[in-house]
Amino acid sequence: MQLYENSYKISLKMILAFFIIMVIGLFPVATFLFALKNDAFTGYFPPKFFMSESIHSGSIPLWNPYINFGIPQYGDMSSGFWSPITWFFSSSIGYNAYTFTIELLMYILIGGIGMYKLLSYWGIYDKIKFIAGISFMLCGFNIGHLQHFNWISGASFLPWCLWSYLVLLKEYSLKNAIITSLIFYLFVSSAHPGISIVSIYFFITVFLFVFFQNANKLSFIHKIKYFTKVQLLFILFFLLLSAGMIAGYLDIIPHFSRGDKLYLENSLGNTTSLKCWISIILPFSTVKNDAFFNTDISMRNCYFGITLLIFLLYFIFSKKTKWQVLFFLFGIFTALLSLGKWFKTIGYYLMPGISYVRLNGEFRIFSIFCFIIIAALEINKYFETNRKFDFKLKYIFIILNLVLVSAVFYGLYGALYYKSGILFSFNIFKNTSGFVNKLKLMIDIISFNDTFWIQGVLQLLLLFIIYKSLLKKNITLLKKVIIVELILASLINIPFTGVGKLSVANIQKILSESKKGIPIPALTTIAQHNIEGLFYKEIVGDWSMYSKQIGCNKAVPYPIVLKNTTLYFDSLKKNSNISVNNKPFIFLANYFTDAVNSFAINNLVIKNFEPNKIEFFTNSDANSNVFYLQNYYPHWYFNNGLDHNLMKKAGINFMSAPIKKGNGLISFSFEPTVIKCMMVLSLIVFFILLFLLFIIKQPSPSKPHQLHYP
Repeated sequence: MQLYENSYKISLKMILAFFIIMVIGLFPVATFLFALKNDAFTGYFPPKFFMSESIHSGSIPLWNPYINFGIPQYGDMSSGFWSPITWFFSSSIGYNAYTFTIELLMYILIGGIGMYKLLSYWGIYDKIKFIAGISFMLCGFNIGHLQHFNWISGASFLPWCLWSYLVLLKEYSLKNAIITSLIFYLFVSSAHPGISIVSIYFFITVFLFVFFQNANKLSFIHKIKYFTKVQLLFILFFLLLSAGMIAGYLDIIPHFSRGDKLYLENSLGNTTSLKCWISIILPFSTVKNDAFFNTDISMRNCYFGITLLIFLLYFIFSKKTKWQVLFFLFGIFTALLSLGKWFKTIGYYLMPGISYVRLNGEFRIFSIFCFIIIAALEINKYFETNRKFDFKLKYIFIILNLVLVSAVFYGLYGALYYKSGILFSFNIFKNTSGFVNKLKLMIDIISFNDTFWIQGVLQLLLLFIIYKSLLKKNITLLKKVIIVELILASLINIPFTGVGKLSVANIQKILSESKKGIPIPALTTIAQHNIEGLFYKEIVGDWSMYSKQIGCNKAVPYPIVLKNTTLYFDSLKKNSNISVNNKPFIFLANYFTDAVNSFAINNLVIKNFEPNKIEFFTNSDANSNVFYLQNYYPHWYFNNGLDHNLMKKAGINFMSAPIKKGNGLISFSFEPTVIKCMMVLSLIVFFILLFLLFIIKQPSPSKPHQLHYP
């Protein structure tokens, strides 16, 4: 057995190694050859792009006027509005197709390094920490959800949160409390709400475990005093950092169509079904046959490496540490939740917050996270002790070989029987020119049976090398084969789950047609400007986000929809007479229901437009009303130089204000005073904590937690 090191710091060399492996494993994305698919650019990019454009135009992006007649941007839980990282990208170089992709890659890298750092808590050797870090970085959750930005960003901070929390519970200090609060804020402000909800249960479980198994011989009362002191400072810092985010979410929840808990039948879908868990050994098999898996392709991949699977199975049949038992139980618990059905039904009724989670497949990130930790601890135990390659490991290898051989035969038999798939398509490949075209063709041609025999053959070859490295206790060889294994698993899955058919350059070319900054919208009817950019809708989302025009003919699919907006579009289906498609986004009229010829465009001239404010001149022959086609929402004010009042509701979901006969300068402004105050408070606290972080002396690192191997 070779000698290997155990360090507690992350070296530049180690970060570079993670980076290189990430670039190779995510080669189609990291080289910008292909752009992220589906939701990435249609759902997650538009709000970030809007924030960037707004900030560079000198406006704070509190209100987004372009999505479904406007939403309070600070209430968008999917956009990362409250994340310091989002604000950094928005206010510096700005968001485009390239920076958006770079940010996603950065999160994946952060996650891998975070797992490496976390395992230092238990004194695991460097090469094994590196193995675990790579496994987390290129795990099936990340590869399956490359298009779901806040699922990746949430997963990336999870190991950092656990590391900082464990260190804080073990060594109470001001600096550790600051570090923990900052990391938790980065996590919550960037994660999908479902991940944040389950993390509450996870960290409560960890806290209770540490509390009751605390090694210090303290009385129960002293334990309570100590842990209360530790928690209070951390929670105080975290709440102050989150003041703006909490205020923003509380502000929108009463008006948000998903602010109420889901009906049970609506909360049981989007699962990681039991069949999907074959991906822990055959990840490629999940890219085809939707009917078999009965769930979205992004929810299926649970892979974290065949080597770590071996040691997860080995753990089950060996003596266990308490930490391993804890993580195993929570991993199984979240795996069952991800199945939906009656497991989720129990959680729906017994676990507060779970009833709000619609996408059950996201629960599996906690399972993968826990299983990687268990396996890493088991590998460390195997190499640290004098344990030999025993009969338990032999039986595990025999079983895995039988499974893989069966998969190869099943795949080949099916492919030959139906005479379909890649084996019968070589002539088509010959007649297709260009790498990109061949890749697109392969994605279309490859069959469900092909995925079994291709993945089975690869895994059998890798399993043989893994067997040799474990037999000789060659950790260096094991590390190399694991890197190759995870890179291959990533590369063969990404074309199906991660990237679309266009390059990043193609996407950026489309985005370059967008109007720069925040221009004054044209006073054309909504029906006219929605025709523009219709072709690009499936690629980059609703074009109004890029044309910077206000209003839409029909509801735009988006996670944040206000209740009034839903009522409006539902009413349109029953009564088309209430449509505003024949009107500009702002107009003068006596009544909202006036016919198209009765409103006056020429009597209204826009002087200035910002997302949160519009100023315009009016010239009216009589007392009238100004109608503004933005969703009616608190904090919108009308100002004519004399009066400063809240806007009135017009129709189902729009706004209006009265104007008097004659000329006048009018302004409508969005003024969420409490939100802005809390936002400033969060910003001040954030920079104060960062400053303290650099001036407070770091306590001497303690010894790693002792696992007491049996």
